[in-house]
Amino acid sequence: MNRGHVKFLLKLLFSVGLLWVVLARLTWTEVREALVAPRWNWLVAALAVYGLSAAAGAKQWTWILRAAGLRTARGELRRLYFIGLFFNNFLPANIGGDAYKILDLGRREGGPGRVFCATLLDRLIGLAALTAFACVAAVAGLAVGISLPQVAWLLALVLLLLIGALVSLISRRLGARLPPLLARLRLQSLARHAATAMTEFAVYRTRLPWLGRIFLFSCGVQTLRMAVHVLVAVGLRLEPSAGQILQLAVLVPLLALSLTLPVTVNGIGLRETVSSALLVHTGLTAHGVVAMEMTAFLVMVVFSLVGGVLWWRGRVPAAPRP
Repeated sequence: MNRGHVKFLLKLLFSVGLLWVVLARLTWTEVREALVAPRWNWLVAALAVYGLSAAAGAKQWTWILRAAGLRTARGELRRLYFIGLFFNNFLPANIGGDAYKILDLGRREGGPGRVFCATLLDRLIGLAALTAFACVAAVAGLAVGISLPQVAWLLALVLLLLIGALVSLISRRLGARLPPLLARLRLQSLARHAATAMTEFAVYRTRLPWLGRIFLFSCGVQTLRMAVHVLVAVGLRLEPSAGQILQLAVLVPLLALSLTLPVTVNGIGLRETVSSALLVHTGLTAHGVVAMEMTAFLVMVVFSLVGGVLWWRGRVPAAPRP
């Protein structure tokens, strides 16, 4: 058994353990009760809104790739983005889709380095936009007297760290210092990769106003994805109030950030555990918020099947014409 198999097995065991912890406090019967009579029109609306956010996410990735000098057709980039969503949900690692996009597009463009850097920038901007959205919601919540758990203020620290990472990648001064520092630490291979990456990120240094617009666009994408959770909550008849929606606008991004930790298989177990412990602060029931997040995840999985179809069509050769 190689190292990859061991890591997957450990993640699987951790996922099962977390699910066991959740079921020690809840039963599947309670969760099923929240799914008995859904409003299908709201769930279909959630699927449509997620699809719109995915199309916008594909456009954002395309813009960043274009700025890096890649010239693959926009339609093909959109296809690769949707395939990446499919792999993110159906491979046992939440970076599987990014790896596919980087390798496939890198092969076409003559090297994966530039695609990797553009995709990393896209990811960091998306996470920063999500965290900024939650911070704004938290400030708005304070202004109207809505309570939030103390852990929510970690969002400010996360936002600072993400901004620091973006500045480090774009900064000319820091970019010049990092490779020599790694070389002095006798990390020669890492120093070479860092020098290559800093060269690729240099293209964005003269486009700071453009990066600001990309960030604002990404905030819009994250707003759409937050709306998916609200639509699902209404579809499951949880009937969140305006105050609870504002609380969810802070806590759901915190949940999403926790799911970036590579400790479970596709967030299974972690999603349910954090939901039942964190989102109940809104006053919604534990089994209700677990059902909400499971359904929101299912909405994303269902839409990502579009990417599966696109991937399969690309593998199957066209039938010869008579």
